[in-house]
Amino acid sequence: MNLKQQLIEFGCGMEFVEIALGYADAYNPQEDIEIFIEHVEVEHAKVEEAEALKAMDKEIVDASGILQEFEDDLEG
Repeated sequence: MNLKQQLIEFGCGMEFVEIALGYADAYNPQEDIEIFIEHVEVEHAKVEEAEALKAMDKEIVDASGILQEFEDDLEG
């Protein structure tokens, strides 16, 4: 049975199966499929975290102008 079929039979959703197939090189047929699933979860979490940090870096805003506008509104 191939990896995709094993993941589906284990109960993984199609989105996870597609992600897991990207990590197929780490799959060892001699080990339980749960070990591979845990590996995929850990490794993909690292990828998602890196992507989130990259997105956050893009969202950093210089708040100095906003503070000045707020102070101007209070005075006016």
